[in-house]
Amino acid sequence: MIKRVLPGVVATMVALSLGGCGSAPRTTRTRVTEPRPALAGSGEHLFDGRRGGTLIVYEPPELTTLDPGEVYDTYGEAVTIATQRPLFSYLPNQTEALAPDLAARPAIVSRDGRTVTVDLRPEVHFSPPVNREVTSADVAYAIERGANPNVANPYFSAYYDYIIGARQATGGPIPGIATPDKYTIVFHLTGPYGTLFADALSLPLTAPVPREFAGPLDQHKPTQYGSSYLAATGPYMIQTDAGGRFLGTGYKPGQSATLVRNPRWNPATDRRPAYLDRIDIAIGGDPNVIGRQVLLGSHSVEQGPTSAPIVKLAYEHHHEQLVAVPGAGLYYVALDSKHGPFRSSALRKALWAALDRRAMINAGGGPITGQLATHFIYPGTEGYAQAGGDPGPSADYNRFPSGNMTVAARYIRAAGYPGGRYRGAARISVVGAASQPYASVAEIVNQTLLNLGFTTKLALFDQSVMLSKFCQIPAREVDVCPNVGWVRDFADPETILDPTFAGYNIAATGTSNFGQVDDPDINAGMRAAERLVNPAARARAWAQIDRTLVATAAAIPWEFIKNPLIRAPDVRGINDLWNAGFWDYSYASLD
Repeated sequence: MIKRVLPGVVATMVALSLGGCGSAPRTTRTRVTEPRPALAGSGEHLFDGRRGGTLIVYEPPELTTLDPGEVYDTYGEAVTIATQRPLFSYLPNQTEALAPDLAARPAIVSRDGRTVTVDLRPEVHFSPPVNREVTSADVAYAIERGANPNVANPYFSAYYDYIIGARQATGGPIPGIATPDKYTIVFHLTGPYGTLFADALSLPLTAPVPREFAGPLDQHKPTQYGSSYLAATGPYMIQTDAGGRFLGTGYKPGQSATLVRNPRWNPATDRRPAYLDRIDIAIGGDPNVIGRQVLLGSHSVEQGPTSAPIVKLAYEHHHEQLVAVPGAGLYYVALDSKHGPFRSSALRKALWAALDRRAMINAGGGPITGQLATHFIYPGTEGYAQAGGDPGPSADYNRFPSGNMTVAARYIRAAGYPGGRYRGAARISVVGAASQPYASVAEIVNQTLLNLGFTTKLALFDQSVMLSKFCQIPAREVDVCPNVGWVRDFADPETILDPTFAGYNIAATGTSNFGQVDDPDINAGMRAAERLVNPAARARAWAQIDRTLVATAAAIPWEFIKNPLIRAPDVRGINDLWNAGFWDYSYASLD
């Protein structure tokens, strides 16, 4: 599974990117001591903004797609949140509690967890040129087209294969989806997966799509829906011509995107205030120049990535204009547990004990933009507290954030090397990213290995090459990938642990199980946990799996990410805490 993009250079989950999945691209950061924390983006007043005006959004990365059936990165999702209405969504100041969006009320999960029923709000309409009311058939088509190879939704197999018949689907009707009336949709599942599936109904794939408009576009490979045409259901729409085409009008690739009010949006059906009249998104540019324009200018925000000098400038001189949102994802060191020396859990624990994780965090920005990671379920996700919260599970190798060579030597001896240093013949391959701060992190890990007695070969590549040619290819047998990370799809802990550590998710290419972790007990625990319906029971079960991952040192977590973003002084910015803190256009306003 590919993961959502976090702000950064490249993303494939994330390669962090958020989802989908891969190494975690993120904002380049700088060392800063922190006598006071940056604002966390929580506690804002959501409904007392001023109506009107145009917000300028600076966004260096390109928008890859605007199709709700394809989008899987934080930049595209920021637009999708404003223009589309999935069945459920998170309030901007919530990280765990879903609320009905297009749905009229919470989903009804049957007692056996095999059926999920959703009632839709009436009087929700598509934007021009479609204009008609949304029905349950539009939601069914939206999900069914996710299996169309011309759409190729990146997470369909992870969450929607639970629907009866979905695994064999290619874009046509799915037997397990029923629409008994125009405002009701029922999902029949292959097992008791209702709780997880109901949460997955918050993903953009559930935003309704009109078959009569999108069907002909979906016959193209790839679909032209979302790249040239789009029907909106949210308060905003991409500016289009009379025929609904936005390419060249409201969207100019590599240059700009323009969001205007959707004339068919009915505020009586939507909780979002939609204060702004227009959002102008400027694509590309130097983050250092953009950052100064935002901090010293007006009516603007930067949607990331925020450069290291700008984070420092904002923190020291514009503190109220900087937010560093916690719970934005996780960084960890992946170790090949299937081949080579790190098949030994004792050697994995030795490296964990020796690593100066504080130095790794400081290489990227210190406590302003990073929190010490002590396990794998990160803040803002169910199961975090049950897995140990901030201190994490109790283990001597997890106890010393700055490293402890005495503890490390004890584990090396336990691995069969009496002198407390590794004396094997293996040469350890370390593959990292060449850009900063990743290169510095990789060098810290490499030097620690040398200090423990390993012989290493360090290779640094462009981040996309690091992922696609090395760390996501099991046949490469890379011993250490120090620059990988993950961001969840929604608040269920399964979306963090299953893609990354389940043995049945190891793929020949593009794998998100970077360390080829394939522990029968962990696999069985995950298969049992995914079938639990009670949310509290799910949190406890996945927390126990998290503890087991720490107990076996399946990988080495080192940072819970805080995502830094900036705004102009006259912008009342609201952050989507569940979406790496990205600015929410539907709640932002101008003073």
